[in-house]
Amino acid sequence: MGIDIFQLPGILLKRWLYVVATALICAGLAGAYVTVRKPVYIATSDILIDPQGLAASPADPNQNNAAASQDTGILESQLFVVQSHEVLNQVVDKLKLRDDRFLNSAGLTDKELALNAAVGALQKNMTVEREGQSFVMTLTVKHRDMARAAEIANAIASTYLKRLHEARSDASTRASGAFELQAKDLAEKLRRAEEELETFKGKNNLISTGQQGLVIDQQVEGVNKQLISARADLELKRANYNQVKTLTIGSIASGGIPEALASTSLSGMRGQYAQLAARADQLATTLGANHPQMKAARSQVEGLRDVMEQELARIRESMKGGLERAEANTAALQRRLDTLTTSSLDTSEAGIKARALQSEVDALRALYKTFLTRASELGQRDTVNINNSRVISKAVASGGSSLVTKIIIVIAGGLFGIALGSGLAVAAEILSRMFGGRQEIDEHQYQQGFVEPAAPALVAPAKLPVIAYIPAMRQKPRTFQLSGRKFIEGDEREWERKAQIGVSRTVDSLLQLSRTGQPSTVLFLSPDNDNPGSRIVTDVAGALHRLNKEVLYSDGDGRDGTAHVSASEAPLADLLKFTRLALETARRPKATTPTFSNFAGHKRKADFVIIDANGEEARHHLAELLEKANAILLVGDENDSSHRMEELVNSLAPWRDRMLGTVMLGRAG
Repeated sequence: MGIDIFQLPGILLKRWLYVVATALICAGLAGAYVTVRKPVYIATSDILIDPQGLAASPADPNQNNAAASQDTGILESQLFVVQSHEVLNQVVDKLKLRDDRFLNSAGLTDKELALNAAVGALQKNMTVEREGQSFVMTLTVKHRDMARAAEIANAIASTYLKRLHEARSDASTRASGAFELQAKDLAEKLRRAEEELETFKGKNNLISTGQQGLVIDQQVEGVNKQLISARADLELKRANYNQVKTLTIGSIASGGIPEALASTSLSGMRGQYAQLAARADQLATTLGANHPQMKAARSQVEGLRDVMEQELARIRESMKGGLERAEANTAALQRRLDTLTTSSLDTSEAGIKARALQSEVDALRALYKTFLTRASELGQRDTVNINNSRVISKAVASGGSSLVTKIIIVIAGGLFGIALGSGLAVAAEILSRMFGGRQEIDEHQYQQGFVEPAAPALVAPAKLPVIAYIPAMRQKPRTFQLSGRKFIEGDEREWERKAQIGVSRTVDSLLQLSRTGQPSTVLFLSPDNDNPGSRIVTDVAGALHRLNKEVLYSDGDGRDGTAHVSASEAPLADLLKFTRLALETARRPKATTPTFSNFAGHKRKADFVIIDANGEEARHHLAELLEKANAILLVGDENDSSHRMEELVNSLAPWRDRMLGTVMLGRAG
């Protein structure tokens, strides 16, 4: 039998003892726990990790790997280093934690076993976490001694930083030693390469002068430059000589002196010659040819002309000699250049090999300088602490078993008890519904040994059993309530007991008709129109409701103009007036806290539809109701004759298989 969520508040109120008892037990256990529990204190230290360190110099090689040093994997690995045995072993030895009863709870005396036990316990009672995406990690240590917890946390932080510095110093020392060994090896290789180069140059006469290269190359370059200059001078002298060689005195007298003779004495003689010739021409106009002045003038002109011819001849010889010397110098330089060129070609192969040897020497020298510089830089790190990692917050003990913590634990225990008690209450309700049979009414009554009184002499028709007998009430009529709290109000407990048994047996017969997901429609019929069934129909509807069944009840009258409930699952819902007995409505105490079902309306279908077929509107549509009914109960009293009951049964012959039996009622007095 399932539990609807809207039934939970009623179930918890019904079985409140489960919830209260379980909550008290759990809260008591929590209180006992916080009372006997020994306090544990927490100490926290913050450590800043700088993977790059401090640059010792502008040429610090770490600066070339700045991007790689930002890798967060470096910090993640340091979280494990802090918790490693290498660090914790030193802390245990330093603080003598082998004898600490919190860390060595077994009291081991062997040093090695006690050390391992203390380190293992310390690893379990410490946590190392990274703060977000920063380079700060938080170290937390737990211990029963507040001062001891702070001391251990600070010792771990200092030991870790010390080991970090030592590890980096060892790495620098090893790297420096490796560079020094490689530098020594490179120095030896460089020496051998230089010796091989000098020996090769000596054998092949490859003498060089510093940065200017080989001497033979310098000689070739120098002679080539001299030859070029000599050839230019030769061409100039040859041009001047050619100009002078064809020159005559007449050309000079007419002013045709070449550029090569413009600055010689011949230019001055030409001026004197022009003056004497002009004077002779002037005298010739006034004097005769044999005049002494005329003869003297002609004699001076002829004499100066002879001198000019002699000077011109001397200049020709001088230029010819200079030309010959230039030709000889040029030829000599050409021969020297040819000799040097031949010698340079002979040594070209040796020069190529010499240059290769020189390149090898230069490469070894550069590599040797690099390794020597690197070894020197790493050696300086041993004397300069470049580790910028440090403790930024020393451990301070905190936590422990404060009053607030104890109260929170007790409250949590109580809440857990409430949840557990609620679960037990629901489980008990489910088990009770599955195996409990009739609830609340008939079980304890049958245990009292009550025997139902015999039915009156008038019995039900043949093969139609009497399901229940309900005696008449001997005092004023009672009021039946559908709220589910009580059936009657009065002091006659014995009559109430018998009436409840009769109703309970009727309800048991109807429970066998219960169908999952569909309502069971039950009709109550009487042989006459005085409608004695109205006395039991309301009781049966209320009893079913108290058994957590949702019931639609109709007294058989038609609908009026007042508001009505939804009864779409009931037959003739548009004609008959129905009352819905929704779950939890009857069980909810007054002034209880409103639930969702009180506001949102009930959406569950009815389990039973109970109809008093003797009602005015129901009698008019009895055939339709009989077709829709799942069960039919006949209701009779002591005044009904057997003949009338037989007639009623015979009239219902087509629905004989749906008749459950007869409920006999005592006549009210």
